[in-house]
Amino acid sequence: AVEILDRSVKNADELAAKTGIPAISAIPSISKRMLRQLPASDRHPAGYLVARPMSAFTEALRVLRTVIVYSKLDLSSKVIAITSALPDEGKTTISACLARVAAMSGQKVVVVDCDLRKQSINDVLDVESEVGILQVLAGETPWRAAIMKDQQTDAHILPVATSGFTPRDVFGSDAMKKLLGELRASYDLVILDCAPILAIAETRIVVQHADAGVLVARAGRAATGAVRSAIAQTE
Repeated sequence: AVEILDRSVKNADELAAKTGIPAISAIPSISKRMLRQLPASDRHPAGYLVARPMSAFTEALRVLRTVIVYSKLDLSSKVIAITSALPDEGKTTISACLARVAAMSGQKVVVVDCDLRKQSINDVLDVESEVGILQVLAGETPWRAAIMKDQQTDAHILPVATSGFTPRDVFGSDAMKKLLGELRASYDLVILDCAPILAIAETRIVVQHADAGVLVARAGRAATGAVRSAIAQTE
């Protein structure tokens, strides 16, 4: 009875069967035992990736990077929007890990925090700033002055300032188009860490700026109906 009532997606094959969209990568989970072997400050997936570059987890992220970068053979995918159907499915973890694995592979990469409410990338990569993307889009500071560098790799971060939130539509502005145009010219890969697409309306605006969109579905948690709706919204 429990199995019949459980509407969540269990694995990549089931995801493809239920949505008609094949999964481009399946990222394995990391056991608590493996994380406990790391220093306290690195006991999270982004820290594990750097500490264990030959692990199955890190290799799965390399596969994800390769599929994204070379998904369009006639046009290199440079700006990637990463989102999920609902909160707490791991999209920010994937964004941070993808940025780090791309930097470790020799790419010049920047991850842009487009989730104004949670500012999750700040916590994952342990950054804190008084200026960020909102100040850049408002014309108060140039984007290069707001960029921060990841302490463990050469990845760059354009965060949301600690006190940052606005109800205005900043992502549909000409300033956003200009910013992404300049980032596209300056980096090999631009990762947009977006809010969940079903929960936050502005994500649908951000996704339109990207060359490709990646939808994260957490095994055992993501509901099939929600994933289908998120795919429709992303398309």
